[in-house]
Amino acid sequence: MTFLFPTTSPATVDALDARWMHEPLVYLAVAAICLLIALRFLKQALAPIGALIQAVAAAAVVAFTAVIALAMLVLAAVTTAH
Repeated sequence: MTFLFPTTSPATVDALDARWMHEPLVYLAVAAICLLIALRFLKQALAPIGALIQAVAAAAVVAFTAVIALAMLVLAAVTTAH
């Protein structure tokens, strides 16, 4: 049985066995570039979440100050009633 497309060709073997592919510095450089790209797009992806975090923080401050205000009103009512 003959295949129309051989699974290994000399050009493919030479390209995969290039000398630069055996250098750890090449892998580190490619990894650094990939991480920089990932961090850039992660920052863009998380940008809308920043507004959500600010809104939750503002709601927490409003809730805290409202509870403190109600507690002071109750305390003032109790102390003037006696």
